[in-house]
Amino acid sequence: MDASLTGTIIALWAAAILIFIRSVYRVAELSGGFESAIANDEPAFMVFEGPMIILAVVVLTAFHPGFAFDRRWHEATWSFKADKKSGEITPEFKA
Repeated sequence: MDASLTGTIIALWAAAILIFIRSVYRVAELSGGFESAIANDEPAFMVFEGPMIILAVVVLTAFHPGFAFDRRWHEATWSFKADKKSGEITPEFKA
């Protein structure tokens, strides 16, 4: 497997885990309502809320899938087509 593809797969896993950690924190935070001890713990909020998303974005930016596909987007066999009447955009697959 190509090293850039491996890096992209690892980055996707890392981002998913970071977002999962944030989600678990949010569920625990709001399980007791807005007046619970966790909901009013600002340092925990500052560790588990913003930084998890920021790290996920940084990881996905650094290991963008475009690097893994080696700029081979033109080889894809699909494009988007807009319906002239409704304006709806649908994928179109080329054979």
